[in-house]
Formats: sequence, C-alpha cells, structure tokens
Amino acid sequence: MTMIPRRTLLKLAAGLPALAAGASALAAAPVKKAKTYVLAHGSWHGGWCWRPVADRLQAAGHRVYAPSYTGMGDRAHLLSKDITIDTFVEDLVQVIQTQELSDVILVGHSFGGIPITGVADRIPDRLAHLVYFDAIVLQNGQNAFSVYPKADADARIAAASKATGGLAVPIPDPLPAAWGFAPGSADYNWVKRRLTTHPLASYTTPLNLKHPIGNGRPRTYIHCTQPELAVLDDSRKLVKSQQGWNWVDIAAPHEAHITHPQLLADLLLGLG
Repeated sequence: MTMIPRRTLLKLAAGLPALAAGASALAAAPVKKAKTYVLAHGSWHGGWCWRPVADRLQAAGHRVYAPSYTGMGDRAHLLSKDITIDTFVEDLVQVIQTQELSDVILVGHSFGGIPITGVADRIPDRLAHLVYFDAIVLQNGQNAFSVYPKADADARIAAASKATGGLAVPIPDPLPAAWGFAPGSADYNWVKRRLTTHPLASYTTPLNLKHPIGNGRPRTYIHCTQPELAVLDDSRKLVKSQQGWNWVDIAAPHEAHITHPQLLADLLLGLG
C-alpha cells in the first residue's frame, strides 16, 4: 500500500475548509429558472424568421418554440380554403397544450398579434406575459382588415384574387421598405426566398373574444420606430387608449427580430 507523506496530508487538510466554503457558495448561488417562449410570426413568414432571436434565447438557457401556422412556412403544403384566424389560434394553443407548457412568454409579431390575443382568451392560465412586437391588436369581432388602411386591405384582396383565385395573398415584391432590409442584402434575400403566400381568410374572418384583450395577463407593446409601419396606426392608438399596457419604443425597423436580433432578445430576456 502506498503511504501519503505527512506534509501532503497537512496540505490537503488545510485546503478542505476552502473547498467546503466554495461548495457552500455554489449551493447558495440562486439558480435562474429557465423561461419558456412561444414566438408567433407575421404575414407571409413562418417559424424560420425567429431563428436569430431563438438562437440567442436558447443560448441563454431558455426553451423556445417557433411554430409555423397551418398553410405557411414549413406547413405551406397544408394551404386550404378552410383556414381562418381560428386555425392560427388553435395552432398556438396546440403547441402550448401538447408540449405541456406553462408560464409562457407569448410573443406575436405584426399579424401575429391577432392569434396571440385569441390564445390569451382561451388559455390565460398557461401564460406569464403577452408581447405584441410591432403587432396588430384587435377587439372582439374585428378582423385584420378592420384596422388596415382600406387601400392596403383592398390591394391584398385583389392580389389574392388575381394570383390564387382568392385563396391566399402572394408575397410582396419588392419587400416593403419599412421592413428594414436593403434590397440585395443577405437579409433581404434570406427573407425573400423563404416567404410563402398568406391565407386570405385569416385576414377576413373575425376574432371572437369572450374576455378583454389579454384576459388579465401582463402585456407589453414593442413599438418599432425607424420607421413606423403605417398599417399598425390603429393598433397603436388602441393600446395607448387602454390601461395596463407596458410600452417600449425601439429604434429599429419592423423586422427587428432579423435586423436587430440581440436588441429584441435582450428585451424578451428582461420580461418576467
């Protein structure tokens, strides 16, 4: 049997208090609870558009779900005349329920503000916070085109009629300047080649609510200011007319989750 020299034993014994103190400090250090984010995309997009933000949230130790609505993104093969706004609400509800998620921070970008309101109306107990990221906010019985400028709504209906017999709105060409992409840039091309048509009936069917917007859950509106998107004017006015909203201005364009992903990720990480 190998004998350990007495000097070595004394050194090891001397180090034990420090090791014990270090272990106690580690045990006492608070463990940050992982948050759960469900990210709802806007018109023509799919879950893919959240990748720059989702990567950052996951790197910080949090769970992220970024589904595509039925008939869009990686589910574009499911496009049909039966898709309504209720379909998109159900898409999000199913992700939350089947994954058994709780304390969800539910984020809706642009058009995505509509279905997240529907989710809150149905399953508020699963939600910790609603985030309307430069998003549309509807009241009971309204549809998306209720709050769009008439010219924009008419143009989308006409484009859908011409391109798909009224089934879906074709992708904009060129991409809107307010989205913040320089034509020909890597971001512009990355987005352009991934966009899919948007089911028209999801714009024209009403959002039916049984409760006030948000259904009592904490609500934050993120307003992209450089530049503002005109189709959101009525939504911004509605939010400012109501009590209980947290309002955040960011100096970024409408597609900030792609152009300024770290800024948006930091904002979302700061939410309870």
